[in-house]
Parts: sequence; C-alpha cells; structure tokens
Amino acid sequence: MFGTVAGICTAAMGVVDRGTQIVLLAVSVVLFLLGLAALVRVRTYARWLAGGWRWSRRHPVLVAAVTVVALTATTAGVVGLQRARSCEDPTEVAVMVPEDGATGFADVADAFERDSVTAFSCPRYHVTTYAVGWPALRAAFASGWAEAPDGRTEASLDLGPRPDVWIAESEAQADIVAAEGLGQGFAYAARPVVAGTPLVLAVPERHADALRATTEQGDTVRELVDAAGAADLDVVRANPDTSFAAALHTVSLYAEADADAETLELDLGRALEQVGLPLGTDGALLCRLAELSGSEPPRVAVLTTERAMVDAGAACPASGADGGHAALVPFYPGSTSGLDYTAVRLDWAGAPAERRSRGAEAFVEWLGSSAGQGVLDRAARVRGLAGRPPSGPDGPLPGLQDAPAARPRENLVAYTRVLSAEKQYRTARRPARVLALVDASASMARPADGDRSRIDVAERGVLGALGHLSGSDEVGIWSFSGAAGSSPREVLELTASEAARGAAPDGLATVRPEGATPLYDAIDAGTSYLAGLDPDGAARRHLTALVVLTDGENHPGAGPGAELTADDLVRAARAADAAGVRVYVVAVGEASCQVSDLQRIAAEWHGECWDSSFGELDGTLGTLFGQLGGR
Repeated sequence: MFGTVAGICTAAMGVVDRGTQIVLLAVSVVLFLLGLAALVRVRTYARWLAGGWRWSRRHPVLVAAVTVVALTATTAGVVGLQRARSCEDPTEVAVMVPEDGATGFADVADAFERDSVTAFSCPRYHVTTYAVGWPALRAAFASGWAEAPDGRTEASLDLGPRPDVWIAESEAQADIVAAEGLGQGFAYAARPVVAGTPLVLAVPERHADALRATTEQGDTVRELVDAAGAADLDVVRANPDTSFAAALHTVSLYAEADADAETLELDLGRALEQVGLPLGTDGALLCRLAELSGSEPPRVAVLTTERAMVDAGAACPASGADGGHAALVPFYPGSTSGLDYTAVRLDWAGAPAERRSRGAEAFVEWLGSSAGQGVLDRAARVRGLAGRPPSGPDGPLPGLQDAPAARPRENLVAYTRVLSAEKQYRTARRPARVLALVDASASMARPADGDRSRIDVAERGVLGALGHLSGSDEVGIWSFSGAAGSSPREVLELTASEAARGAAPDGLATVRPEGATPLYDAIDAGTSYLAGLDPDGAARRHLTALVVLTDGENHPGAGPGAELTADDLVRAARAADAAGVRVYVVAVGEASCQVSDLQRIAAEWHGECWDSSFGELDGTLGTLFGQLGGR
C-alpha cells in the first residue's frame, strides 16, 4: 500500500509545479521508508510507534511547537517557490559607464539589483553595464546610434545597445554631447550629479616631501607641474582626446597667462616616451607605470584623478601590475576642477519602453540615496555628494587621510572652455609621423565578410584612418609579404602632403596578397627607418609610430631578416631606448595579442597591441589613428 501511494505521488510530479513537486517528493520518500520498516520489522515498528505516542503525550507543548515550526517552514517554502515561479521578468536597464573605472561602476549596478529584490526574492531589474571610451561614445551620440545601410553603426563600432542611463564623467561632457548631437534622436530626461573625483598631481611617495617643501595649499596645477620639474620629476598626462580628465587638466594648464601650449605638449610627450608610458587613458598610463615600478620607481608625476590613482591596481591586468600605484601621493591644485559623475537618463525617439524608463528612473534615484552613495564610495572609489574621500573598511584609503574635502560640482568648467582648449590642443600637440605596415601575405586573400577579402577590408580601414591625421602630420604605407629579403615594399612615401596622400588608394589597389608573412623583419625595417629619420632623440618633435596590421604570426620566407625573433625585436627596443618610436599592432584573423609575442613587442616599443575583428577593423584603426593624430 505504501509503495502504491509513493508511486502515485511520484507520478503526480510530472503534472504539477515545482513547489508541489518538492512536497510530493518528500512525502514519497517518507511513505517508502515507513512501508519498508513495516514490511521488514513490523513488531519493532509497532513498539517504536507506541513508545513515540506515549512520549508525545507526556510532552504536548514541545510537540506542538515543533509541529507549528515545521508547518510554517513548509508553507513559507512552498509559497516562496510559488512566488518565485510567478515572478515577472525583471526590467532590463542598459547603463553606459566610463571606460576608466568601469569595473567599479559595474559593481554599483550589481548592488542596485540586489537592493531592488522583492520580499519574495523576485528580481525587479536586470542592469547591463558596458564601458565606452569618450571618443567612441561621442561619435555614437552624434549619429544617434543610427544604423548605416550596411547594418553597422555610423560610429563604426559595435558599442552596445542604446543606453537608458549614461554615467557621464562630467556635466561638461554631457553638454558637449547635447551640443553636438541635437536632433539625433535622443533627449535628456534627467541629469543629476551623483558623485565626483578631484583632479590631482600624483607623485611617488619617496619624492612627496621634496614637493611639499616647495609648494603650498592653493597652488595652481601649473605651479605644481613646475615644482615637480624642479624636483627632477617628469610630468605626464593621458591623451586629452581619449581621457576627459586629461582634457580638464589641459584646460587648467592652458589657462595660465604665460602658457606656451606647444612647448608644454612637447615636454609632456617627451616625458611619456622617456619613461616608456603609453598614450591613451589614465588607466592604461597608471597600469604601465605600476608595471615599471620596482625597487626604484620612475621619477614620474602623473596628472590624473583621485579615483584613477587609488583604483588603478584593481583595474590593471594581473600580468605585472601588483600595486606599485599605491606608492603615489596626491597633490590637489587649489583652483582646479574635477570629474563630476552625472547620471544622464535618456529618452530615445521612436523607442517607447515605459518599463525601461521607470527602471532607469529608479536606478538614478537610488544612486542619490544613502545606499547608493555608500556603494559609490566603496565600489567605484569616488566621492559622494558629501565630498568626503573614498574609504575602505578601516577609514580613508591610503594616502587620502589628509585629503581636503571636495564636493562634486565645485569649480565647474563650462563645456565651451573644454571645446576651446580642445581646439588649442589640435594646434599645440606634436605632429604625428605614422608609418602603416599592411600584411599582404597569402592569407589576406581569404574572405573577410560577404564578398570582401581581408585585404579589401584592411585597405578600406587604413584609408579611412588617414582622415584622423591633419595636414601637419606625416604618413606612409608599406606592405609586407613573401621572402624577408624582398619585403617590405613601399606603397606610399612618408609625406605630409595632402596631394600625395591622394595616391594612397591607387597604391593600395596594386597590392596582391601572396607568399609568407615576414612579420618580424617588417617591424625591424619599419622601426629602423623611423628611428633613422631623427637620430637625435632629445630633439624629436614628432610623435612617431609604426602601426602594424597583420592576420597571422611571423612566418618568414628566405633571405636576410628571416632569422629574426621576438627577442631580437625586444633587445632592439631596449638598445635604442625605443628611439622615440612607438609600435602599435592591430591583430585580426588568426593573429592574437594574447597568445603571441606581439603584445610584448609592442609594450617594449612603448605602444600597444589591439585585438580586432574584420567587422570592427574600421573603428579600431580610426580610434588608433585618432589617438595619434588628434582628430
């Protein structure tokens, strides 16, 4: 009988919901065990049951309490499971966050999800965060995330969905987007400031006392930079085209009445090359500095933000940056601004989504609440609206114990001043000298997407990227393939002439993919050529870069140069102290920065290796040439 009942319970599980299934399973197990005991030892079972009955009659209060607890727990469990089964799908909210500090802001979004769970563990919101750099999001907003005829975005990058909320780094940043993107299908529904981080000059701890002796509270950023130079420290700054924090620093530096912007940019650029630091974002710069910081850190002071200084170690790859950044001490300019993180809630034309809009509104309101402010402090390491420095479990983070209060929105910079400094930087920056090396080996004849071959996509990407170079920049194009002894070959002579650049399409059209891939020989030839153009590195005025586009690893043919290895290129970089030449590698197809020596080679030549796909190649090359040429 017991087995029959258990079987009925088990069979019933196939037609009921999950909560009832669990209860029926428990009943089935109990009935089976009771039936087995009755069949095997009926008398023992009967005596045990009779004894249990007598004991329960002597302890009625205890039995009643256990029964109530068991029934309550079972009922709550079943109700909870039923509720979970009937939860509505969570509201999707897309949040675009800054490229620098993306991990911390993603943690903030996760905390909002947890805080918004209902009493029955139903998730109300699912927040997707994605990081986008300043130049890319600027272009995407200008196009309104519109799709081009070929299905790609006008910005030529697969950035992600249209954001419901954009965590802008500054009100000025949001103003620039609004000014440049009017009529492009979006409007600001709300844009409250929710946090901030001040601009700082980060100085190695061992040199901080020397700087304190020659500075005082209230010094301008230019006075701090001059004091650092007097203390024999090189001052570096991220690329203002890539980093909005660097752009704000540039506004302050150019504001000095006697500022010589061209000399300033030349000094900042030389300092980056002398130490071997990359162009680009604050995070990339500080991570590389951490890698170089051993027992004797470089004598470098960094114009950056408080957040980037204290958070760089968490954002760095595990391959080397082990906390060297912690030895930096912040100096706060007395009259400078900072980043004031603004939660911009966006309304997109033609995209009605009431639930998403309510979810975005809830997220923005939560950021301003006490719970949200606490998470911004701990996870994103930014200052809340109260202006206190970010803290850890034991109080202020190391180096920030004596940091002054700095509320967001203090000393705001008008977006028109940012645009003005941006225009001035275009004139003052060092001119670029760029040599593009294009892989023309046999594999580049393979299909890339649709009817286009890999070489067609590469040629289109290179030609499009030339638009990021101005008339003061020099550019040349070489191709490499076949035997190392007969490669590389000139496609476009290094020139600053706009008319001469017009020959680039015809020159690239003559390139025919064939033969092997003498990659290392081509890099060696390119770096040697560029270094030889200006052997006096101290007098170098140009930002000189070799950009290598390849779809494979080094497979040289015969001839001189075929024996070159990655170690040879590394030794060449160290022997020449990089000779003012940077190497950037764009790896597509079978090439990979992660599983080859390309990343190591690029780093030794003070550049970077970027993985890309053929579908994203236009955008990748555009971003890279934009960093070099500033357009």
